[in-house]
Parts: sequence; structure tokens; C-alpha cells
Amino acid sequence: MSELENRLINWSWYVNYGLVGPEIRTQAASAEGNYESEDVFDGPEPKYTPDLLDGELLENCIRKLPDTSRRVLKAKYVSFPYHRLHTVAQRLRMSVDRLESELINAKRRLTNELERDRPRHARMAESQAGMCNRITSE
Repeated sequence: MSELENRLINWSWYVNYGLVGPEIRTQAASAEGNYESEDVFDGPEPKYTPDLLDGELLENCIRKLPDTSRRVLKAKYVSFPYHRLHTVAQRLRMSVDRLESELINAKRRLTNELERDRPRHARMAESQAGMCNRITSE
């Protein structure tokens, strides 16, 4: 996988990060509320915490892209990340060939946008590092 592909996967985790949906039950619905069934609670699931700064950086750059590029990237990486391209293309009501070409164009535009914003993001990273150093030195 390329670096951009890894960053887009991290972006999809960033977009979906947090509490989504109803709370998962850890106890059986008994009158006492203290009975824990083995069927309901299997233990803590492994958690993946995305790189939040990089996710926010990519989100800001993706917001600047044209509508078609945003729709294609969101469908491929956020809405239907585990589906085949054929299914994603059907959901977007376009052909698979057009989806592939739009994905290539969207990734190219995103790369250009990231290159254009690189100096600003470097300044943000320096200020973040400086802020962390100040907090740890106190």
C-alpha cells in the first residue's frame, strides 16, 4: 500500500472514531442487574485509535476537493470500505471504469492539495510540538 492509501484508511477511521450507535450491553437484563452472562460479555475488544492530527489534516484537504472527488473518496473509504468496487460503483450509480478513473483523479487532486498545504501544516506541527514541550517542562 502507498502512503496516501494508508493515510486515507486512517482518515476513514478518524471520520468514524468515537461512539457510534447504541451502547453495547455488558450485563444481562436481569432484575438485580448484577448477573453477568458469558453470552453477553466476551471481554474488551481491541481498539484502534487513529492519528487524529493526520485525520483532521486530510479532512480539511478533502473538503477543498470538488464534489465528485469527495463523494468517491467517502464512498470507497468511509461508507463502503469492505465492499468490492462493483458494489461501490452501483451505490454511486456509475460504472466501475468511471469509479476507478474518478478514484485516481481524486487521489491525484488530494496529493496536490496536500503538497500545496504542506508549509502551513509544518507550522501547525511545530506549534503542536512546542505546546507539548511547554506542557511537559512545567
